[in-house]
Amino acid sequence: MPQVVAAVLIGAGIAASLKWLAKELTRTVSDTRLAAEDVKQRATPGAVHAPKDLGALEWDAQAGVYRPAVRRPN
Repeated sequence: MPQVVAAVLIGAGIAASLKWLAKELTRTVSDTRLAAEDVKQRATPGAVHAPKDLGALEWDAQAGVYRPAVRRPN
């Protein structure tokens, strides 16, 4: 008889574990779908910004980088 009780307890534990796992998988899939929709909405063509044209660049030796050339009035 103790073997039957142990088998029932083990079966109940397995059933509860599977139920919990199914709930977690459902929640994870739902969160993933929401995140994918959010990414898709942010990737609309109107939301993408074109790179800014800085014109000609000059080397700034002091900073060690290129900077936009200073525009002088004609």
